[in-house]
Amino acid sequence: MTTTTTTTTKTTNGAAATRPAPAPKAAPTADAAAAGARDRAPTGTTERPRSLGFAAAEAVLRGLARYHEYEAFGFEHLPRTGPALIAFHHTLATYDSFLLGVPMLDRLGRVFRGLADRFIFRTPPLRQIFEGAGFVEGTREAVVEMLGRGEIIGLAPGGMREGLRSSRAKYTFDWAGRTGFVRMSMLSGAPIVLAACPRGDDLYTVIDNPVTPWVYERFRAPAPLFVGRWGTAVPRPRKLWHLLSEPIYPDVAKDQVRDEDVVAHHARVVSRMRRLMVDALDLDPEGGPV
Repeated sequence: MTTTTTTTTKTTNGAAATRPAPAPKAAPTADAAAAGARDRAPTGTTERPRSLGFAAAEAVLRGLARYHEYEAFGFEHLPRTGPALIAFHHTLATYDSFLLGVPMLDRLGRVFRGLADRFIFRTPPLRQIFEGAGFVEGTREAVVEMLGRGEIIGLAPGGMREGLRSSRAKYTFDWAGRTGFVRMSMLSGAPIVLAACPRGDDLYTVIDNPVTPWVYERFRAPAPLFVGRWGTAVPRPRKLWHLLSEPIYPDVAKDQVRDEDVVAHHARVVSRMRRLMVDALDLDPEGGPV
């Protein structure tokens, strides 16, 4: 694989390292109405929530960022103001996605709102924890409204289905039929920034078995069989990093979105994520893309 090497700003303990994504940056489609909407986008909420739940979540994430020597590359693609959808691939560990929130808070002063699976909000103890940490169970209408206010929303389109896949399918993602996030982007005019962290699949070995998919299909509940460090549920101390894509803007005006437009744009986003996952695996955090 041929990539372009650029200057690296190396940081540790959860700070971000600035680096363009290896793939060439594609300019947004020149739709005058969409461009004007981007120029007038609200700035969004940057204030850190003052709840005990958020403070606890922040402390845990900072500790995990140190544990995994976390870094973010392509950080310049995240907007300093205005809305965006950050789309992650879903690992069993899950928390690797939210490590990006540490440099976002430190460097941009911005907090992204995570969308959690419905299962979380059906389980009372988990619901209180996730709500306190700033997560929402977002309907399409609510998310579009939040994006209209300039919020940054983080979500994993593959959901629990993707997170429960066995280690035979590690370093892959499954967004088949998951077009909702693309439709929300198109209806709001907010860009999608893709975030690839394939090494998150190395934190646990997920054992292929017939029970896990059966429980998920029947009850929409997780029942994975997995092992981590020392054969326990402790995640392995693997170094983790995100590689971020350029912002991917809708190429259709908000009031002209059709189902076929969503399907076509979803295909482009999925194709870009495939390339990004490969580039993220090829990335050498010590010396840049290889």
